[in-house]
Amino acid sequence: MTNLYPECPENADLAFIEPTLLFRQQIMKAVSCVVLFFILYVVLLFTAVALAIAFVSGGVALFRAYPAWTTSIISLSLILLGVMVIFFLIKFLFNKRPAVNPYRTQIFADHHPLLFDFITQLVKDTRISFPKKIFIVPDMNATVFYHSSFLSLFWPAGKNLEIGLGLINSVNISEFKMLLTHEFAHFSQRSMKLGSYIYALNKMLYNMLYENDRWNEIEVRWSRGSSLLSFFAHITTRILNAMQFVLRKIYAIINRQYLELSREMEYYADTVAVGLTSTDTAISSLRRVEMGGYCLDHCFHKLPDLAERTLRFPNIFTAQRAMIRYYASQNHLALDESGLPVITDHYFHTFLKSRVQLREQWTAHLSREARETHYLQAGISCKQFTDSAWTLFNEPEHLQEYMTSLVYNFTVHAGAETFTEITPAAYIDELSQRHRLYEYPKAFNDYYDNRPFADMNGEFTRLLSPEEMEGSLREIYHPDNIVRMRAFYRDRQDAETLQAISCGQFQTNYFEFDGHKYSAARAKQLARMLSAEVANEQEWLKTHDQQAFRYHYTVAMQHSPAVAALLKEKYTQILQYQQTGHQLNEQVIRIIHCISLLFNSGEEEMESMPALFDELSAECWGFRMMMENINQAALFNNLPPGMTEKLQRFREHDCTFMQDMIPDYVAIQELHEISSVMMEHFNNGVILLKKAYLEFLLTLEPGE
Repeated sequence: MTNLYPECPENADLAFIEPTLLFRQQIMKAVSCVVLFFILYVVLLFTAVALAIAFVSGGVALFRAYPAWTTSIISLSLILLGVMVIFFLIKFLFNKRPAVNPYRTQIFADHHPLLFDFITQLVKDTRISFPKKIFIVPDMNATVFYHSSFLSLFWPAGKNLEIGLGLINSVNISEFKMLLTHEFAHFSQRSMKLGSYIYALNKMLYNMLYENDRWNEIEVRWSRGSSLLSFFAHITTRILNAMQFVLRKIYAIINRQYLELSREMEYYADTVAVGLTSTDTAISSLRRVEMGGYCLDHCFHKLPDLAERTLRFPNIFTAQRAMIRYYASQNHLALDESGLPVITDHYFHTFLKSRVQLREQWTAHLSREARETHYLQAGISCKQFTDSAWTLFNEPEHLQEYMTSLVYNFTVHAGAETFTEITPAAYIDELSQRHRLYEYPKAFNDYYDNRPFADMNGEFTRLLSPEEMEGSLREIYHPDNIVRMRAFYRDRQDAETLQAISCGQFQTNYFEFDGHKYSAARAKQLARMLSAEVANEQEWLKTHDQQAFRYHYTVAMQHSPAVAALLKEKYTQILQYQQTGHQLNEQVIRIIHCISLLFNSGEEEMESMPALFDELSAECWGFRMMMENINQAALFNNLPPGMTEKLQRFREHDCTFMQDMIPDYVAIQELHEISSVMMEHFNNGVILLKKAYLEFLLTLEPGE
């Protein structure tokens, strides 16, 4: 047995960790709903079968009673309809289209004995059976899964374990144990096994009712052939759709009960996980997984951009680890001896989470904050194994490079010989240079980041009194003001989300606001309340923006009226470019939307295609005129490589994208590229202009 398995806390025993009374009550409610569903399901099933038998027997009886060629056609039609109902019912029941992860790669004990020894001990501690198969994938998950089908309701399917290499890259051995324990805990006791069974059933029913459209595909295929087959396939699908409609109503009740049960399941799994590890381990694992996921997503999103430059990561997981270290340094976080970030409470104070939360269809995971509160209440201590979780794997670099190759095969679709490798150090250096290029001075504490400068009015140039000037630069841009400003933008977005829920733009029956669950009907009331708060905060921000400019203008006036006039001129110039940038963004968004409609139009929408091309042509001319107007702007110096030639060709193009009903996809693609690149280039120019203005403000400060 490996000595890499972290010891359990003293007196750790799952026998003392019992599911709560509320959990048992939720189980009974969920089971009752399932029983109701199956009673109705069996009734509908036998009704459909009886209807099919009636069609077949009626057709046979009709032909026997009146054996003629006219009745034979009717008889055969009835028999065909009955057979098709039975056929489609079978297709409905046995949906064999499980979601397959193309990256899933099985690993074995002879290649990774330390890992399998580790899991062997863990399944003993959690009292479950060893996974049937163990797979690795390139994401951030550690999950137990199995292929659910109609038959698995009666014969339990073997459970498999899926381990994300991005997860392994982000945690130590103790934290890996905690994450696996959480997954295994769902199957650790009889009552919990029933809860996991309800989970599997809920997911299977959802797939059957909402994602099992195989008969629709068959109907479409048959409709292209015999008109008789098409007619009866249409009738058959109408019968099954009626069954679906009734079953979906009952399923909505089951799902509502499951969502209530799911939270208790998660609470229990967390109780087991922290009980077999420690409070510190549980908290650090959540935080590191969150940061590791952000960094891995960043690397994945950069693959296409690098591929356009014929660059690729030789190992995306070393790039992820380099991103973790870089991100930690950007947020002033220390690293432990394994190179993993020590994520403190202070780190999260800079983030404001949305107050409105929409939950997925069949999951109800607790928030990180709620889970950490649970861990702290447990108050369990135990020595951590701080070695990287990669210690459990043999030849980890080989696994990482193999999985990286799979990622490129499925995302970039180009041979490795066409790329030049970029090392993590080179990539981070490139990223760091870009950050430094567009980073505003630290003295302003991100006050001006990712938002427009406030419009100027007559009050902006009114000088502050000596008493008012006692407030220093540090007080104006105090972190408390930054948090308040960010809360305003968050609340404004949340108010829009609530309004969208109340109008039905977001289809949901329930949502959470400030951690409390509400029905969609309450969204309008909450939106009205939050909008009132946003209006008040908007006035505060407007006043504070004005006060900040007045401070800097007064400081400039203390130097000389000419300096104050220059400051005002710089600010006014930014406002002008800002307005132009907004108009450019709106224009490009309309172009991209139009192109999206063209490429997503189906055959049934062909009649509207000429109108869409006319609209795209009009938007192209609008963009072209805007380019002519702003072409002389200083912000358009140093265009991206190759963009000058493309702009010249664009000026010579007549914005016609279809000739003789044949689309010019090359021209459409070039318009998309030019408009997107020029919008980004102009917006980056505005950022640099603001940065220069803020640096100018600092030169005016006393002592600078």
